[in-house]
Amino acid sequence: MLRASTAKNGLQANLKAMTDRALDLGLENGQVLLNFADACVGNDLAALNETRAELVAKMGSGALVEAAAIAGNFSMNDAAANAIGIPMESMILDDSEDYRQELGINDYPSAQNTLG
Repeated sequence: MLRASTAKNGLQANLKAMTDRALDLGLENGQVLLNFADACVGNDLAALNETRAELVAKMGSGALVEAAAIAGNFSMNDAAANAIGIPMESMILDDSEDYRQELGINDYPSAQNTLG
C-alpha cells in the first residue's frame, strides 16, 4: 500500500526503513507514522498513548483517525487471511517479489501460507 500510494502521489519512500529504523523513510512525518505502527502492534499502552499524542501534535487529530483506521483494517485483513490460509494472489506476488526479498518478508512465518 505504501509503495503504491507514494508512487501515485509522485513521492518516493525508502521501504527498508520499515524494518531498519536506522534509515529514514524519506516521507514527511514518516518516523511518526512508523512509531505509531510499531505501537499499534506492540503491547505497551504507554508507548501507544505517547505515539498517538505525537501523531496528533505533528499531523492533527484527523491523521490519527486515518492512521488508526488503516492500521486496524490492515491488521484485520491480514489476520483473517492468515488464519484461514488464504494465499496471496499471483499478480501481487509477482509485483512484490523485489521488496519481499529485500525486506525479509519471505522469512515471516505467515509467508508459508503463500510461498510454501
